[in-house]
Amino acid sequence: MKKYIIAIFACCWAIFSSCSDDDKLPNINPAATGEYTDERDGNTYGWVRIGDLEWMTSNLKYYPEAPYYECTYDLFGANYAVKVRSHLLDIDFAADYKEYGNFYTWEEARTLCPEGWRLPTDEDWKNLEIALGMSAGEADSEGWRGDQEATLLRQGAEGTGMAFQLGGEVADAESWGQSPFLCFVGEYGYFWSASAVENNGLQTTTVWFRKICAHYTTVYRGSVTLSRLMRVRCCRDAKK
Repeated sequence: MKKYIIAIFACCWAIFSSCSDDDKLPNINPAATGEYTDERDGNTYGWVRIGDLEWMTSNLKYYPEAPYYECTYDLFGANYAVKVRSHLLDIDFAADYKEYGNFYTWEEARTLCPEGWRLPTDEDWKNLEIALGMSAGEADSEGWRGDQEATLLRQGAEGTGMAFQLGGEVADAESWGQSPFLCFVGEYGYFWSASAVENNGLQTTTVWFRKICAHYTTVYRGSVTLSRLMRVRCCRDAKK
């Protein structure tokens, strides 16, 4: 009987905890919504207005015309095929491209958003996080920050509408000791910012980025070198 009582208590506690998490999740809806069609390639993106910025609701897909060739890498017994354009610009799988958009180097990401849009700066990211409930102090810090902001970023039409995805990254050889390869799709989402970190005279350029995880409700802010590829969410100043 004692075991049954403990089991029932544990179940009730899990339900209570889940309800408590739901109760503290703020209800944030965009102030405006719309669509934008990129005249360069015909791709159409939804957008939502959160705070003073408008954000696309899917990752950028545009890429300039360039030759491709295919490479295959082996990781832990699994084969990962990617299409390489000078710096591994685009992955091979059409379904992944349709679902998650393109991969970009940081240099490309800074220049390839459509006219009127931009790669968000670190300040743009922080303003978005603050609009979703993060404190200014947390927004300025590094590592996993906030409370439920990542959950809000991933909401669809039922909430913020931002629909951030777990599109992975193309990891760099320096981090993994081998050629670059696609990883963490479905587990993590990696997104560039336009802001370089003040490196105090160091030769290596590092830039701020954001990361979300399938298992965390918080948002990661950190810095990386330029030797990897990430997805891009474009933003623009809200049109009053």
